[in-house]
Amino acid sequence: MQLPVAQVMSSGLLNAQFWSENSFWRPAAFWAGVAGALSVGITQNTIDWRTLALALILVDVLWGSVWRLAGGRQQLLPLNSGVLPRAPIWLPYLQPGSPAARMFSGDHSDVWSLAFHVALPTVLLATLAAAVLGIEALLLTATVAFLAILGWIARHTLQGIPLLLTALIAIGLPWLLVMQQVTPQESGSGWPPLILAACWVMHYWGEMRILVDSRDVVAMMLLATAEIGICAFLILMQAPLWLAMIILLFLPTWLMVAQGASVGRRMQPLWLFALLLSALALGQTI
Repeated sequence: MQLPVAQVMSSGLLNAQFWSENSFWRPAAFWAGVAGALSVGITQNTIDWRTLALALILVDVLWGSVWRLAGGRQQLLPLNSGVLPRAPIWLPYLQPGSPAARMFSGDHSDVWSLAFHVALPTVLLATLAAAVLGIEALLLTATVAFLAILGWIARHTLQGIPLLLTALIAIGLPWLLVMQQVTPQESGSGWPPLILAACWVMHYWGEMRILVDSRDVVAMMLLATAEIGICAFLILMQAPLWLAMIILLFLPTWLMVAQGASVGRRMQPLWLFALLLSALALGQTI
């Protein structure tokens, strides 16, 4: 008699699977973290590679797993019934007909099991990794968990997750955390990296909107405002040589818009390179 394959293959208390998303060369949390490091002018002599590696894993893999919970059951890998035992239905707010039960009615019937057996370990693992980095990382991880809850609620009440939340998770918070972790104690970088990060949060917000609808006026306004802000900021920081290359990376998007063509995902590598170049340019001026 042999044990079930699922039981034989379960060698740890926590199980995880990793896969690469659509394209590696697109704006994402990992690259936003790299940009955060570049924006404070790190050097070989000042960087702690172990801290940087853990910070990038936290913002990309672990925060991404927490944020994915906001998407509900369909965003998670298939789990067999043995992994998801029944949730404790003796709790009053889990009873059929309760306000919470009605709120969750649109989700899969195993939503509570997912909360206890998927969401809780995911948040705990992210919290443990953040605790190694310090109090700032813990506070930002708590912020990510809070935004995931807001996204989950918005998906049920507004029939969609606000793209601004996605921009904060993918760009703003990763940039901020890695910047905090790698900034040399004697550095006087201050607010400039945060101003540039805010511009790229706005840009990413516009990116997501224009990928859905290439004629979205709000998306064009967000992109234009962000790009003008980035260019003006680099001029203010006295980085004109970098500015020329960044404008060349922005230009194809507007040529596509002017021609009435769809601004597809092929623009994402250009946005990514502009993101990294702008951060590198700022780091060279600080």
